[in-house]
Amino acid sequence: MKSVHFAFLIALFAGLVGAAVARPSLFSGNRSNDEALIRRIDALWSNAADDKDLEGAVYPYADNASMLPFAAPIATGTDSIRKTWAALMAKPGYSLAFAPTKIEVASAGDMAWEIGTFELRLNDAHGQPMEIPGKYVVTWRKIGPTWKVEADIFNTDN
Repeated sequence: MKSVHFAFLIALFAGLVGAAVARPSLFSGNRSNDEALIRRIDALWSNAADDKDLEGAVYPYADNASMLPFAAPIATGTDSIRKTWAALMAKPGYSLAFAPTKIEVASAGDMAWEIGTFELRLNDAHGQPMEIPGKYVVTWRKIGPTWKVEADIFNTDN
């Protein structure tokens, strides 16, 4: 788990360095660069979540972000979000993968939204693995040269 978190931080740092070098294009409204950066963050975030890397799963959120999970109250702030992720990761048979199907960067270049799908695996009441498909929406805000999650809502297809 620590190696995934470390890899996440290294990749994010590389993205920040790349953003610093490419600052004129990132800050001149180059939305395709922003979309690509969000996609890289997403891939690392999904890997961290699947590896039960709690800190890696919480890292993309802004300090005052809100998470709106299914069958649970809203979690606001990274401490509350951390507790929500920890409870989910502690469930027997937990595994999670998610990926965006659409990312749209606002014309101002300071916000973006993402729509995607996920597959959550948990054990049922009899201890048998079950797959739970779902979908999500994430809103992003550009903070400095990188992107942070402001709102994360997801629900199951069942």
